[in-house]
Formats: sequence, structure tokens, C-alpha cells
Amino acid sequence: MSTETDTRTEDLVKLFEEKVKGPIETYLDVCVHCGLCADACHAYVGTGDVDQIPSARAQELEKVYKRYFTRLGRVAPWLVGAEDLDEEVLDRLQKMAYQCTLCRRCALYCPFGIDNALMVAAIRALLADGGMVPAALWEHTDTAYVTGNTLGISDEVFLDRIEWFEEELRDEVDDDEATIPLDREGARILFVPTPIQIMRFPSVIISTAKIFYAVGEDWTMSTRRFDGTNFGLFSGEEEKRDEMAQRLVDEVERLGARVLVVSECGHSYWVMKVAAESWLGKPLSFEVKNIVEVIAEYISEGRLNLDPSVNKDVVTYHDPCNLSRKGGLIEEPRVCLEAATESFVEMTPSGEHAWCCGGGGGVITIPEYDEVRLASGQPKADQIRESGAEVVATACDNCKLQLIELAEHNGLDVSVVGVVDLVAQALILDEDKK
Repeated sequence: MSTETDTRTEDLVKLFEEKVKGPIETYLDVCVHCGLCADACHAYVGTGDVDQIPSARAQELEKVYKRYFTRLGRVAPWLVGAEDLDEEVLDRLQKMAYQCTLCRRCALYCPFGIDNALMVAAIRALLADGGMVPAALWEHTDTAYVTGNTLGISDEVFLDRIEWFEEELRDEVDDDEATIPLDREGARILFVPTPIQIMRFPSVIISTAKIFYAVGEDWTMSTRRFDGTNFGLFSGEEEKRDEMAQRLVDEVERLGARVLVVSECGHSYWVMKVAAESWLGKPLSFEVKNIVEVIAEYISEGRLNLDPSVNKDVVTYHDPCNLSRKGGLIEEPRVCLEAATESFVEMTPSGEHAWCCGGGGGVITIPEYDEVRLASGQPKADQIRESGAEVVATACDNCKLQLIELAEHNGLDVSVVGVVDLVAQALILDEDKK
């Protein structure tokens, strides 16, 4: 073995020691490889690949842990199944970590409550520090870090799109004075969309503006921060992850908003609602809500006049893992859909037990994993078919992209739409709002 290889291994072992600690060490000790997590994992059920079993990832980590951090593993590794942290092992870990969607469904079924997503996050952080992030995912993360958004949208393009959205809004509400406010200091709500909504799913932003118009909401958008996503979470680049979160915090505070409302994006909600305070080491000075949560509040308060007969097709709802299982927003989207559609049906299982669509965790951005990604979405495709629905509603861009592909791949005759769009379609504006 060359000196260069020895040095790299030493560096990686040091990184391993930094990343695999605390609860992760406990998980490695506790996991008995019973395999109960296997049938809970969409990737294993969809592909049949044993490397996708969550406990298999724990076992890979355990082999390396034993090799460098247990006495017997250092002296006689073959006796305890310990392995060197070499390139072959790193390649295996990379596939295991970046093909996982971090959906945490397996944790619901583990008798010991082992959080596989936490272990995967540690592996990704190790690989990121070692320069082993898949190229496409690294590029998305770097683009977001450098330009401020994952698609590298310029300020000029953003303003041009907002101008178009505003024209559409005025047509929708029949009011030439209707606006999409920008950089308005002191507004109650700062609404932050995603780049993919700006460029591919603009109806989400237009529909949100229409609903805000209907209730007379005090809101604004930012010309500095118009990307709520955080790809540092996906790549495992923790410094970029924390910086992206801090930038959004700084913008909310600059504008003096009391509520940060993130759009239909599962992970951006989870990042800012659940994780940001821990990452940044301080409490947030504002509330964090998802747009479907806000709309559900409007409905419950009787502030929206909706005609569900406008949406006559049979509609079902896909629970984004970051909103439901990890974020606790289960009833809110259903409040919206039951009020805005004529025929709403549930998939089985749903809510916190819903199957992951297979596109989360950044997996959808990694083209070399496309085949695995589509196969791992099979349980969700089967659910959709069995529901008999004509429309699949969801509240996450990643999920929309994956569901659209799954529908095409599996011959499902369904359309995929946002919850916000269905509410906006059913909205009847009061005469005094026009």
C-alpha cells in the first residue's frame, strides 16, 4: 500500500470517528439485524436488493467501526467480520447512502427505534468530507451555495418570472391592482418558493398569491432569497447546509417577518421547522409554517369560500415523508383537499405510515440511480393504482417529479397536482375582493 493511500485511509478513519458517534454508536450496538426494517423499506420492497435493507447499512458501518475502534477488530478483524475502510467499502457505502431517501419509515417498524436516516446522514457527511458526493448532487449543492438557488436563476430572470406571475394573478382575480409584493419590510409572512416552482411549476406560486389575495394576507416575497431548498442536507456537506439555513434566517429577520412560510417542498419545511435550530445552535425568532398548513388555517377559520364541485375527479393524496412522518403535517393537507374537492379517497397505508415515493433525499438528482429510484417507487405506484384515483395531489416538488415519472413508467392514467392548485381552482372570490 502506498504512502498516499495510507494517508487517505488515516484521514478517512479520523473523519469516521468524528461522524460515527453518540446515538449512532448506540444504534450499531443495539441493532441485531433482525430484518424487520426490510419490509418497511420501499427501496428493498421495490428492488429486492438486500443492500437496500436499512440494517444492511448499519452492518456496513459496524464492520468499519469494529476494525478501527474495537480491540479484537484491530488485532483479528477476520474473527468479528471487521473490514478496512478501503475504496471498495467506500463505494458500497456511497451507493447505500445516496440511494436512501431518508424517509424514516423503517424507524417506525424497528423494535429498538433505530433511526436509519441519522446513520445515513453520518455516512453522507463522511463521504462528503472525503470528496465522494455523486457528481450531479454535488453540482446542485454547489450551484445553490454559490448563486443562492439550485437552478442558478439570475435576479433578472426571477423578476421577469414574477412579472409574468403577477399578470396571471390579475387575470385570475380580475383585478389590475393585484400584486405579488417583493421585499416589503414588516409583512407578517415571508413566502419562499423553490426554483423548480419558479421555472416548472409556476401555478403553485400563482395559486398561493391568489389565496393570499382572497384573505387579504399581509405578505411578501424576497428578491434575495427565493429558494427554500437546502441541498447541503442531501449532499452531506454540513458547512454548506448550515450556511444555506442561516441565509434564510437572516433574510426573514432583515425583512422583519413574523412567519416564514415555505412552499410545497417537504425537505425545506423539515429543515427550517425541525432541524435549523439544532444546526445553528440558537432558537429562531419567527414561526415556520408550510403553505398547506396556512391554507388549512384559513379554511378552519372560514376565510376561504370554496366550491368543491369544480374539482370533480377522484383525488388521492400522497404524503411527502418530510411533511407527514417527519414533520407532523398529516391532517392539514386533508383539510384542504376535503374542502376543495368533490371526491377525496385515501391510499392505504397513509399518513405517517405512507410509502415513500422513492424520489426524496436528493436521489432524484442523481441520474446513475434512476433505475433503482423508479424500481423503489413501485410500492407507491401500486398504491395509486389501487386507490382508483384520477388525480394525485401532493405538497412537495420532489414528490411531484417522482410521481409524474412513476405514472409514466407504470402506465398510470393519473395527473399529478399540488394541493395549493386544487384549493385555488375551487376558490370563489367575494365580490368586494374584485
